[in-house]
Amino acid sequence: MRPFSPASGLLPLRPYEPGEHDPDPDSSPAAQSRPPEVADGQLTLDDLLAELEAERPRPESVPAPSRRLLHRVTTGLLEARTGRRPLAQLDPWLAPVLRRRLRATPPRLDGPRYILRNLHVCRPAEEALELCGTATAQARACAVAARFEHDSGGWVCVAFAVLEPR
Repeated sequence: MRPFSPASGLLPLRPYEPGEHDPDPDSSPAAQSRPPEVADGQLTLDDLLAELEAERPRPESVPAPSRRLLHRVTTGLLEARTGRRPLAQLDPWLAPVLRRRLRATPPRLDGPRYILRNLHVCRPAEEALELCGTATAQARACAVAARFEHDSGGWVCVAFAVLEPR
């Protein structure tokens, strides 16, 4: 630390560490090193964090499907959307709500053939996978997004969307 000089205009700072408390200058050195007393019944941050950690359920680790398998299923969803693949082939991978939604939407028979170029996978929760990627059709690119969740039967796709340019 540089000493104060009128030319610099800087004053020296007292050393400070977070969590240390300003001791009473008249108290003994032993009293200065002790943290302040906590009143009975008062929660501290450490108590709260320990309690929250204890309450959080510990799910068993669920192995995710391989990236290659997720790529194939997502490609199959793209093909089913354009009518190039029967939706029944993907039934084990589809949640009932998504299956009904895809069956209710007629396939785009005149639609282009999509090629899934890349796929990014993240795991926002132990029992969920979110995918996004880029698919190309002819000379245009579009975004693909899907969410897979693990249930008692395994991994199923619960959401699927293709975001095409306007």
